Amino acid sequence: MVQVDNTPAGGETGPRLSKPKSSDNGNVNTKTDWTQFKLDKKQLKLQRKRSRETFEITQKVKQLYELLKCRRSKDKHLLVEQMYKILNIDNMIVKVVVAHDSSRVIQCMLKHATPELREELSSKLIPHAPELCQSKYAHFCVNRMLKYGSPNTKKLLVNAMYGNMVRLCGHKIAGKIVDYIYLNGDSKERRYMRQEFYGDLYKSVKDDKVKCLKDSFKSSPDMKASIINAVKANLDHIANKELLDNSLVHAVLLEYIQVIDKEKMEETVTPLAAYIPHMLSTKDGAEAAILCFYNSTSKTRRAIIKKIKEHLLKISMHEHGHTFLIALLNTLDDTKAAKKSIFDPLYGELKTLVSNNYGRRVVQWMVAPGDTSCFHPSFIETIELGLKFGKKDKATRRQEILDQVEAPISVAIAEDPAFWLSNNHIGLVTANILKHLTGEHYEKAVAALAPVIADVNWRISEESAEGDSLKKKPHDVETYISNAIDERKKKNELKSALISSDEESEAEEEENANNEETMKDVDETEIDNKDKGKNNEVAGTPAKKPKMAENLDAEKETLTVKKETPAKEEQLLPTVIGIEDAGMHHVIKKILRSDLKRESTPFGNQLFNHLNTDVLKFWLGINRACFILVKLVESSPDLLNKCRILLKEDNLSQILENAQSAGAKLLVKKLKE
Repeated sequence: MVQVDNTPAGGETGPRLSKPKSSDNGNVNTKTDWTQFKLDKKQLKLQRKRSRETFEITQKVKQLYELLKCRRSKDKHLLVEQMYKILNIDNMIVKVVVAHDSSRVIQCMLKHATPELREELSSKLIPHAPELCQSKYAHFCVNRMLKYGSPNTKKLLVNAMYGNMVRLCGHKIAGKIVDYIYLNGDSKERRYMRQEFYGDLYKSVKDDKVKCLKDSFKSSPDMKASIINAVKANLDHIANKELLDNSLVHAVLLEYIQVIDKEKMEETVTPLAAYIPHMLSTKDGAEAAILCFYNSTSKTRRAIIKKIKEHLLKISMHEHGHTFLIALLNTLDDTKAAKKSIFDPLYGELKTLVSNNYGRRVVQWMVAPGDTSCFHPSFIETIELGLKFGKKDKATRRQEILDQVEAPISVAIAEDPAFWLSNNHIGLVTANILKHLTGEHYEKAVAALAPVIADVNWRISEESAEGDSLKKKPHDVETYISNAIDERKKKNELKSALISSDEESEAEEEENANNEETMKDVDETEIDNKDKGKNNEVAGTPAKKPKMAENLDAEKETLTVKKETPAKEEQLLPTVIGIEDAGMHHVIKKILRSDLKRESTPFGNQLFNHLNTDVLKFWLGINRACFILVKLVESSPDLLNKCRILLKEDNLSQILENAQSAGAKLLVKKLKE
């Protein structure tokens, strides 16, 4: 039999079911009806829910919520108004927002409400913002207020969170919301958020004169030690929870490192070594990580390099992380360790790095550090501030790194030369690398690149390999769903049309079978006319299709076109002729310019050796290709003589004289000199 235990459990009142008791020998006294047991348990669970004060209200609201979340529903703002009238009783909204099911209702209301009602609903939640940010389910409602709320609502929400910033940054869920608010806030809001880390005084009172940590003790130097200790305690609290990946924390950490004394620097930097990868996601964090590396001991530096090793590719391709790697390469005295720890793991992903806007800067710094054609002077000036933290001479360190990396880079170019001239961005990197390669490494690289340029079928992509110039389109889930619904409707219409056409054909067959006897009595003349009609169809006149069949064929064609066209567009990338492209023309001229500074012009000779009559016929009709030939003949008298001899074959000189482009005219002038 089912036994009922009336003892309250887990803070809940009401009867609870207990398991059937057993006798001493372990057997159950009577046979248990488990179906009835589960049914009773379900009823008791429902009874406990009904005992809550929010049960009836949430049930009513959920019924409206089912209509509200339906895409086909109209006048959703009216549904939201009805839901708000039901919930707007005492403090009911705050009670239901923390539950897993009813929090979704509030989220949907915030999305579909009118601006006035959304502001009124937000005003009920904003006073409880710090608690809602830490709730497993209610924090989604805070996100909705930040997304759909008016500027005034967002401002009130941030004001309600003042005084709790340190506590919220130390929370796993709330920390992400604080990070979002800091990134999207104005300068005044950011200032106030940072001030809360300076001590308890600033949690209740804000000071517009305090713009950074230095300003907090500028007027009273005696307070410096206590303020710095307060900041350190707050940062340690967050670091112990491993929640340093936060833009607000990064900003405070940078200010803290900039003001502490050198004596305290080591004890601050050493614990942070383990969290360096988490600090590289923002500009302030990357700058703080660079200062940590500069002021750390050799042992701590090895620990930092070990920590970033597993995230090396992501750091190299990150907007702020790549600056940390460049600063590390510019400061580290042990160049062999730098190659082993940084370049060797990245060598296998060299193409990926060069294709990325930030990754290629790391490769360029290894080969051409401090080159103003690759880096902005202000960036070079910032990076060179770290030279005082190294012992080696700047030129010696950079030459040692180049000596170690030029051989593997030249091998990579020789293995796949077409990639290194696949678009303008990568081509510029290749030209900068060739400018600094030496000896046999340079000759190996240009020997592989020359056949690619001299190929008649050489084409390059208009965009970069990774599509750096294209912005990411936001994922509009609602649009995807509506498109899928439309496609499904069309498929269903096609199916129903096919079924109806089949039914019509069956009916026609039955009619034909019934009329066979009457058809036998038709006159011979009519039969002859029908035979003539059939002969016309055989001779080439197509038989007319029923209108339904024509419509179905048209719909099928449109559906297949819609499905196939996007796939083809995604596969086919826009390409242009390499020798005709303006950007690649600049790249080739840059390579030829640096080639002139070397003995015997290896690149010019290699390129000219691969120019045959077919290539010249193609090049003479292109203006920019003629200018490349002009550069070649200007670089060496030997190449000028070779060009004259080559143009005498297959009437190439006649083709050149008939060409009307400016490059062709200039080439004729150079050949006659």
